[in-house]
Amino acid sequence: MAQYKFPTEVVTLPSKGKLYPKTNPLSKGEVELKYMTAKEEDILTSINLIRKGIVIDKVLESLIVDKKVKIDDLLIGDKNALMIAARILGYGKEYNVKAGCSECGESGDLKVDCTQLKDTEIPDNVKENKFSMKLPTTKVEIEFKLLNSGEEMLVDKDVEAMKKVQPDVDYTNSFRFKKMITSVDGDTTQSVINDFVDNKFLAIDSLEFRKHLNKVTPGVDMNYPYICPHCSHTQEVVVPLGTGFFWPNAS
Repeated sequence: MAQYKFPTEVVTLPSKGKLYPKTNPLSKGEVELKYMTAKEEDILTSINLIRKGIVIDKVLESLIVDKKVKIDDLLIGDKNALMIAARILGYGKEYNVKAGCSECGESGDLKVDCTQLKDTEIPDNVKENKFSMKLPTTKVEIEFKLLNSGEEMLVDKDVEAMKKVQPDVDYTNSFRFKKMITSVDGDTTQSVINDFVDNKFLAIDSLEFRKHLNKVTPGVDMNYPYICPHCSHTQEVVVPLGTGFFWPNAS
């Protein structure tokens, strides 16, 4: 039987691999992807995988050449970069979305050139997934890490479980902080971290923490310029990612 060698492309990760352990293949800072085929389209249409919320992970697993690379290990920003690269390799660079105008309230068509979405890279002095910050108001010193895909899924599960108890409150931020923060004034005890997030993490410090996160988190800038066809107002919109990102209009 004839063996087919599918073409591949090497994708550079926004993190440059610096935030992974040296023993992890992602520490090379690049991932080889094969071009999407009908096999991956079958995965994308799996109702069971869509319901479980893992359809994108299964597509990426199929596309990544090095099977030692684990999807759960990927930082979210790096995972998004691979999704964009897979979309370009599968269906081309153009992605058509609907955008709403903040000025007149009308919506219009936006043709996104995915090759124009730029990486947001981490500062040169960052060498590992270990960060620290002194909170400006309470002066508490916290150490934290960036979460990988597997850890983010655990946060999502905790949030969904809490919604059954308190459906009117979204605990995403606090649950994520509890997994990100690794020490509070040098104390690594999880109960101390949980108590700090629940009872002592002032909103003004939380805001500054989130601003700091944006500066040290690698990823892809999903903001894209949009000119409203109705009133000519110019603004930036966030390009949505999800299952629909992989399905161009076939009509």
